[in-house]
Amino acid sequence: MTTLVMFSGGLDSTAMLVKLLSHTEEELRVHHIRMANREERAEAEQAAVERIVAWCASRYRPFRYSESALDFRELEAIPIDYVCIAFVACQVAIDTPGCDRVAVAALACDTDIENRSARQRRVFETLYECYRARKLGEPRVEWLYPVYHASKRELADSLPADLVALTWSCRRPVREAGQSRACGVCKACLARAGI
Repeated sequence: MTTLVMFSGGLDSTAMLVKLLSHTEEELRVHHIRMANREERAEAEQAAVERIVAWCASRYRPFRYSESALDFRELEAIPIDYVCIAFVACQVAIDTPGCDRVAVAALACDTDIENRSARQRRVFETLYECYRARKLGEPRVEWLYPVYHASKRELADSLPADLVALTWSCRRPVREAGQSRACGVCKACLARAGI
């Protein structure tokens, strides 16, 4: 069977990926959603993802990588990421023969995580039921939270320093001379400052 690993290129999802690559033998399909919105972080995240995937592919066991895109740049509102992840995870799980697990890098310290995780699974199950009605997919898909009880500091400490440096966390990057740098003030930057 196969685990679908939803991967953002951040510290949490990178630690999750390394943990699954190091401590399991199951097949992994790693999937990144290039989520464009008015925060303009998609480019910086994409660059981080490409660097991390290449780094992990050269040091760990083989895994399948794929990506998709959602473009919300014309919207004023910022879409709810975890709902978008559930939608895409459903599509990718159906595209992955034998996919019976979805791994997400949610942390116990994340805001309202129990409700968010339950809503995310509910969205996934509602969509997945459409495929089951057509006799597609697995009878049961389990959601995994491999790094749920870890702190940001523990996640950073579990990774080589050069890999931590490749990750991207900022929600609202600042563009300077064609490069993105972390804003230093968004919620993600402040959480990362603690490591």
